[in-house]
Amino acid sequence: MTVFVKKGAQKMGKKYFLGVDIGTFESKGLLMDENCEVVATHAERHEMENPAPNHFEMDAEAVWWGDFCKISRALLEKTGISNGDIQCVGVSTMGAGLVPVDEDCMPLLKAIPYGIDARAEKEIEAMYEKYGEEEVLRFNGRPLCANDVPPKILWIRNHYPEIYEKAHKFLTGSSFMTAKLTGKYVIDRFLGYGGFTPLYDPDAGTV
Repeated sequence: MTVFVKKGAQKMGKKYFLGVDIGTFESKGLLMDENCEVVATHAERHEMENPAPNHFEMDAEAVWWGDFCKISRALLEKTGISNGDIQCVGVSTMGAGLVPVDEDCMPLLKAIPYGIDARAEKEIEAMYEKYGEEEVLRFNGRPLCANDVPPKILWIRNHYPEIYEKAHKFLTGSSFMTAKLTGKYVIDRFLGYGGFTPLYDPDAGTV
């Protein structure tokens, strides 16, 4: 855990902006004032679980959301800035991860991160067998890889059918954090194009 606070950070009537990045082994946050000057930073370390070969996962509720809450609380406490003075919150996370959630946006399984996890190799092979290489390239624009979300969803269906049936949404890290903060389910267009093809609808912006 690391903390930086600039002296004289609090100023009555001043506007502030909160930014938090949920990374692979560390989450970082900062408060910036209306003049784009950083007034405080905070970081929280966390672990990546490796329960089996080629399997990597994280607890989305405890780590992703937990880090966000810890960082936000630490920045406000260290600076004395009121949460009412925060005008905007920005959150970034790891790439095309996957976490199934219920209707209350509670994770049903540990989150499967981006390309570091390769558990869905058989699902990728099955998609090639079903659709053929030419069709995969047509709808995906490139060969399928461990970073893609559809094979991960198939892996959950094959290994945890009860979770697959119960899942209300399948979310990326940024989708999960946005839902926790706003109650709305959305997807980053870049990740939609990059990891959700052919499930992503670019016109609707949803999955």
